[in-house]
Amino acid sequence: MVSGVKKDTGNFIYMRIKKHDCPECGQQMKVVKMTRVVKAKTKEAKNFDFTACDLSLGDKVKFIWYEFKCKDCDKTYTEADMRVIEKQKKKEEKIAQKAEKKAAKEEKKVD
Repeated sequence: MVSGVKKDTGNFIYMRIKKHDCPECGQQMKVVKMTRVVKAKTKEAKNFDFTACDLSLGDKVKFIWYEFKCKDCDKTYTEADMRVIEKQKKKEEKIAQKAEKKAAKEEKKVD
């Protein structure tokens, strides 16, 4: 029997309102609910936080969280993973834009 439930909804605006594309195939991702029941004294337990408001939730806890899932390639990403991927992509786009501007300036100088 489950002795507690811990739910992490993530950042609502980032997860639900903003649209995200799959890093692998480019298709729009959907938000899916993930659940797992974890016993406190297992190896898997080190990946989960069994406290809420400085209280222990018990020995067997049901964890609920949300992730992004691609409909086409079936890959899943956590909110943290998507933030890192999107930040890196934005950085690469800025670098490419700067390179294009620099090339355009040099082309004008040659003409």
